[in-house]
Amino acid sequence: MENVIRIEYCTSWAYLARAVALSRTILNEHTDKVTELVLVPSHGGVLEISLNDQVLFSKKELDRYPEKGEVEALVRENLKV
Repeated sequence: MENVIRIEYCTSWAYLARAVALSRTILNEHTDKVTELVLVPSHGGVLEISLNDQVLFSKKELDRYPEKGEVEALVRENLKV
């Protein structure tokens, strides 16, 4: 079963470190469940996390950063096993 995670992050606001840390956490927790994880450089204050083309979190839509553990919980709830 495919589980593709896409993290789009803003380069001008230096979200790379946040995106990489989130990637590391997700991959450590779901080593055998995530088939692909893609980091997508973007702009405009974007921090958007998708799983199989379903947006799980969008900073732009919610106008806030994710709370600690929020994205990880969303991934956990939505991963196909």
